[in-house]
Amino acid sequence: MSYKVIFFDMDGTLLNEQKQIPEDTREALRSLQDSGIHTVIATGRSPFHVREIAEDLGIETLVCFNGAYVEHKGEVVYSTPIDVESIEKLYQLVMDRNHALVYLSDDSFYATHEENEMVNSAVSSIFFEPPGMNAEVFRNKPIYQCWLHCAEGEEEVYEQDDALTDVRFFRWHSVSLDVMPKDGSKAKGIEALLQHLAVDKSQAAAFGDGKNDIEMIGYVGMGIAMGNAHPEVFPHAQFVTKHVDEGGISHALKELKILL
Repeated sequence: MSYKVIFFDMDGTLLNEQKQIPEDTREALRSLQDSGIHTVIATGRSPFHVREIAEDLGIETLVCFNGAYVEHKGEVVYSTPIDVESIEKLYQLVMDRNHALVYLSDDSFYATHEENEMVNSAVSSIFFEPPGMNAEVFRNKPIYQCWLHCAEGEEEVYEQDDALTDVRFFRWHSVSLDVMPKDGSKAKGIEALLQHLAVDKSQAAAFGDGKNDIEMIGYVGMGIAMGNAHPEVFPHAQFVTKHVDEGGISHALKELKILL
């Protein structure tokens, strides 16, 4: 199969645990681009937390917020922010339970609390600067994703709350979960982008390591799990490659004869 587009998750796929891009990964992406293959970042991160890395890698297409925001060469081609009423309900529940939220828009992020230990722990783990403080920014700015900060197990009260049926939760840190539209996924954003590019999904491949990559890996023509992937990802992949620090991306591209 000749692939025209390849999607790459970021953390644990393009970036290792030190949030660095292995040199063999850089070389592999350059080779793909030289071959005329679109390289796309598909991440739970926001666009403004991706741009510097994308520019460094020569990538012009972004699938962000787990598929809720898609940008191609500076043009927004797909956008599905969280419903304001859903965020309002979540905000009230969070404040009642003394937890914390971070709101992410396409160009900024804000927290419900100026200083919160869980927010600081999660943000520092991905080497981000702390968010600003604006507890009700969702009332006047589109929000594509939230981070809910609570200890493991405490999210069950949110997942089971009848007022929050329009969103779903993915834990990405011991004290933080992604909050996204219930029907949203990286696969949804990828579908919109492929339609925009007039490329069939059979001509697309994707690399990922996290549970939020499962839909993406299952949707494209060739789904590839990193060797360091969460165990639940492996059954959905057509190919399991090596660890990110063991040349996982370049190994798969060569084994699958995408790169010779």
